[in-house]
Amino acid sequence: MTGNAMTHVDLKRMAMAADRRGAFLPTATRKEIVGTLQMQDIVLALGAEAGEQRCIEAGLEVLAMAGHPPARAAVSVGHGRQPALDFYIDADMQTCCELDSAVQQAIASRFTSVLPPGLAVSVLPLEVYMRESAAAGQPFQAESFRTCARELLAGAGEMHQRLAVVCAYLSVLHEAQGLAERLGYLEQSLLDQGQEALSWRLRRHRSLEGRALAQALEGLSRAADGALYEFGTRYSFERASYQLEQMQRVHDRIARFRDTCRLGEPWSEPRYAACAHAPY
Repeated sequence: MTGNAMTHVDLKRMAMAADRRGAFLPTATRKEIVGTLQMQDIVLALGAEAGEQRCIEAGLEVLAMAGHPPARAAVSVGHGRQPALDFYIDADMQTCCELDSAVQQAIASRFTSVLPPGLAVSVLPLEVYMRESAAAGQPFQAESFRTCARELLAGAGEMHQRLAVVCAYLSVLHEAQGLAERLGYLEQSLLDQGQEALSWRLRRHRSLEGRALAQALEGLSRAADGALYEFGTRYSFERASYQLEQMQRVHDRIARFRDTCRLGEPWSEPRYAACAHAPY
């Protein structure tokens, strides 16, 4: 293989481009496999290619030799994400970490290319699955993220300040998504279900309020992106405090949008939610 090696990588294997990070990755498609786990079941669930099958084989072999067959497996595939396979075993956390390290070693022995394997494989405690499954039906609460942002800002250290800004963005994101569901315009297959799609739905409302709200959300999205990824400069308490003030103002803007516009119940078809100043 000649030339730049990255040009030969299938795009579906690449991580999301740097200029798309701020949209926050959309939810991946997740399939769970229970019972006696067979190689072919996982391959079918993933639509796995030859390289991915070698990763699956490595994981199953390590767990079988250790006497810890997986009780459950979950495969995740999503746009901009590397396909992932999680094995859940009935063991404590230390054992799972040791087995995960052994699986990574086995995969590394099978792939000598400078390019990463096409599948991420992890070994997790079954208790993780049980806890997360129990909470799966509970929706995210915007208020809990807002509280978390304030608590983090009160903590000492730059990382607390960076994470406070991320929580501030997640707070307004979830509240705005609930608002957008009542606006309609759900059918937009060209966009992921992240900030980009949310902005489209708000701008599609064709009102000054909708466009202004989209602008404000995009600003907080960029701020969260910078807090997460830009480590070339320091992140001050003052900058984080500024973003939390912006968070509160966006929450207030969302409340005014609700008051100004006539919103119905959540709907699954495109429609208008009339706004006092929306041009028609």
